[in-house]
Amino acid sequence: MSLTTYIDSREWNKLFPSDINTESDSALFIHRLFTVTLSALTAKRHIFSNDHFSSKKLGSLHVPLFTRPTSPTEQKRFNSTVFTWIQGVSQAIYHGYLKLATFLVVSKLDDSVLEMYEYYLAYNNAGLKNHNESFLSTTSTDDIQQQVVKSLEQINQFVDERLEPIINRADYRFCLKIQYNSPVTPENYQPTGFVDSREINSPINWKQILTTKIISSRRILAQIKTTHHKMLLVYRTPSMNSTIRK
Repeated sequence: MSLTTYIDSREWNKLFPSDINTESDSALFIHRLFTVTLSALTAKRHIFSNDHFSSKKLGSLHVPLFTRPTSPTEQKRFNSTVFTWIQGVSQAIYHGYLKLATFLVVSKLDDSVLEMYEYYLAYNNAGLKNHNESFLSTTSTDDIQQQVVKSLEQINQFVDERLEPIINRADYRFCLKIQYNSPVTPENYQPTGFVDSREINSPINWKQILTTKIISSRRILAQIKTTHHKMLLVYRTPSMNSTIRK
C-alpha cells in the first residue's frame, strides 16, 4: 500500500511551478526538477561545501537547493559552472533538444570515472520517436508531487545506505556532458555554457572517457512523468571504481 505525503502549496511553489498543465509549464517543471535532484545528489555526496546550498522544506523532507556561496571567488566559479549548466540545460529542455545529461565525477589522477548520474529526457512530441515511452494521461499536480517526493526519498536512501563517502573532493573533477535529440536539434546547436568537447583544451581526457567500454553497476533513482515530458535519473559506476557498499 502506498502512502500519500501532504505537500503544502507554499512549499511546493518555492521549488516548482504551481501549474504543470501546458507544455511550457511542464518544461519549466522538468528544468526545476533537474536542478532540485542535482542539488540533492551533490549535497548528499558532499561534492560542494554546505555554503553552496540553501534548505527548502517539502512535506517531511528538507531539500538542499543550489545557492550562491558567500565567498566572491567561489561565487564566480560556481556562477561559471553550475549555474551556467542549469541555464544551458533549461534552454535545451525548452526546445526539446536535450536527450541525455550526464553528471560525472572524474578522478584528477587518471581521468577514470568514479560515478555517473544520467538524466534521460523524453518528450510527448510528434517530431520525436518515443514509441516505448508513456506519459501521464492527466495533469494532476498531486500525482506529480508524490512522484517527486518518492524520488527524493529514494535518492537520500540510496546515497545513505549504499554509497561509500567521497573522502577528498579535491581529488576529483565534476562536470556535465549533454547529448541531443539529433532529429530535431540544429547541427551546430550548443546552449549557454556548453561547447563541443572536441573543440576545447580541457584538463579532462574526454577521448579516453568516451571510448572506454564501461562495465557498470546501475540503479534507477527517479522516474517522473507529466503529460508532456518524462525524466529518468540513473546512477552508474564502473565496476572497477565502485563506490557501492558491499
